[in-house]
Amino acid sequence: MSSKRTSSEAQAAMTTTVRQATLIDAELISALNADVQAVHASALPGRFKPPGPDSFPTAEAAALLANSDNIVFLADVDRAAAGYAYAEVVRRAETSLTYAYEAVYLHHISVRPEYRRRGVGSALLSAVRDSGYGLGIKLLTLDVWSFNEDARAFFQRQGFNPYFDRLYLGSLV
Repeated sequence: MSSKRTSSEAQAAMTTTVRQATLIDAELISALNADVQAVHASALPGRFKPPGPDSFPTAEAAALLANSDNIVFLADVDRAAAGYAYAEVVRRAETSLTYAYEAVYLHHISVRPEYRRRGVGSALLSAVRDSGYGLGIKLLTLDVWSFNEDARAFFQRQGFNPYFDRLYLGSLV
C-alpha cells in the first residue's frame, strides 16, 4: 500500500493560521519579503534591488507595523511562516473633482514558494478584506506589475477587475 498523498490530500492536511502581525514580527516580515522581492528583481533588475539585508530591513518593517493606518497579517502553515500581507487604509477627502472615498490598498502580499497554490494567499487576502469590512470599508485596491502573470491570475481568481492602467515612456531602469 502506497503512503504517498495526493496534492489535495496534503493540502487538506495542512493547517493554515492567519493572524494580525505585531511589532515583534518585524524581522519575520522582513525575511518573508525576500520571495516577492526576488520576483520583482528578476523581472526588472534595473529597478528592483535583489533581496538582501538592505531590501526591506527589519527597521522598515517595524515602522510599517507601528503605523495605525496599516493592516498587516502573517500566515503560518503547520506553525511555519508561510507569507504575509500588508495593506494601508487610505482616506481621501472630497475635492472639486472627486468625491471623498475610503479604500484598503494592498501594498504587499508574499507567499513562500513552497506554500503557493495551497490557499495561503487567499487566506491572507480574506483577512485583509475582512479587516477593511470591519472598518466599514468595502473597497480593496492594489497594483500588480504587468510582468507578474501569476499574481494577475491570482487576483482575477479572487474577483479583482482592472480599472486603471499606468503607462510609461522611457526606461524603467
